[in-house]
Amino acid sequence: MVSMMDIAIIRAGPVYRYYLRQVVVGDGRRPARTPLREAQEQAGVPAGRWMGRGLAVLGLAPGEEVTEAQLRNLFGERGRHPYADRMEADLLAKGASRRLRSRLAPSDAG
Repeated sequence: MVSMMDIAIIRAGPVYRYYLRQVVVGDGRRPARTPLREAQEQAGVPAGRWMGRGLAVLGLAPGEEVTEAQLRNLFGERGRHPYADRMEADLLAKGASRRLRSRLAPSDAG
């Protein structure tokens, strides 16, 4: 049986830090420098899972575990692709310029 503890709306920007420090570890206090998954295990909190209809467009699968890097990219960096770090590394390895990084970030115009 799969149980769901909570569904939370995370706003972009600094609020995601609060989410990473406290909410994802059962409203406790995540010890400094403790990896997310380790802190969740210590607190007895299951890992977050991706849900929703738009996941395939992002290359994510329903039920896939949400990583700390994905949260940072999507919410802390205001809308970068969850796999932006990996995409950027792949492009740089293929010889793309660092200017390409701006294409993986959202536009500030708007």
